[in-house]
Amino acid sequence: MKHVLLFVALVSIFYTNHLSAQCTPDPTCNDIGNPGEMCPETLPPATVNVPYNQVVTVIPPASFIYNGQTVSILKIKVTQVQNLPNGLTYQCNPSNCEFTVTNPLTRYCILLSGTPTTAGTYPLKVHVVPYISVFGVPTALPEQVDDTSLVMIVNQSSGIEITNTNKFYVQNPQPNPFNSTVKICGYSPSYQNVALQVFDVLGNKVYEEKTMIQKGEFTFKFDGSTLKKGLYVYTVTNGKEHFVKQFIKN
Repeated sequence: MKHVLLFVALVSIFYTNHLSAQCTPDPTCNDIGNPGEMCPETLPPATVNVPYNQVVTVIPPASFIYNGQTVSILKIKVTQVQNLPNGLTYQCNPSNCEFTVTNPLTRYCILLSGTPTTAGTYPLKVHVVPYISVFGVPTALPEQVDDTSLVMIVNQSSGIEITNTNKFYVQNPQPNPFNSTVKICGYSPSYQNVALQVFDVLGNKVYEEKTMIQKGEFTFKFDGSTLKKGLYVYTVTNGKEHFVKQFIKN
C-alpha cells in the first residue's frame, strides 16, 4: 500500500507540474557583480522532430543605467522571447513572467519546450520591461532587449541521436500529446530484457510489455487508442536503470 500511495503522490506531482507548466531554477546559477544573469550560457542543442525541454535560470539585475543614471530595479517582466525555433514556446515561473529583485537573491526560470521543426541557428532575444519605484509606486520603464541573449542550435534529425554508446537511455515520447499511438524510442548498449509499463493517474497499470532487444536503437509502439483522455505515466527499465516519464492522451 505504501508503494501505491507513493506512486500516486509522484503522479500528482507530475500532473500538477504539467498543468502549471512550472520549471525549477538552477541553484548553482550565480550573479557575479550584480549585472543580472542567465544560466546556462550555452543551451544544449535541439534536434528536428525531437521533443525539447530546457530550463533557463534568470537572476534579475538590481540596477541598470537609465538616462545616464544608475537606478534601482524593483522587478523585471519578460514580455517575449524573440526568434524561438518553430515548434517551441516559453513559459515562466512565476507564470506572469515577473521577476522581483530580492536580497538575498531569488532565482527564477523560463522553460523552453516543444518540438522544433526546422534546423538552423537561432539567436534568442529576451525582451524585458524593468520597473522602478517612483514615489513608492512601481513604474514601468521602456522595454529593453536583454544583452545576454542566448543562441539555440537545432540540428537536422537523423534518427535517434546516440550520445553515449555505453549507456542505456530513453528519449521523450513522440508525439506528445498523442491521439492513438505513440513511439517510445531509446538505445541499449547490449542485448538485454527491457520492460515498458503504463499507469493512469491513480497508479493503476493499464499496459505492460516486455521484450528482448539487441544492442542499438529500440522502439516501443504503444497503442493507447482505447485509453481515456488524460495524463499517463510510463516507465522503461532494463532491471538496473529506470526511466519515468509521462505522456498525454488527447
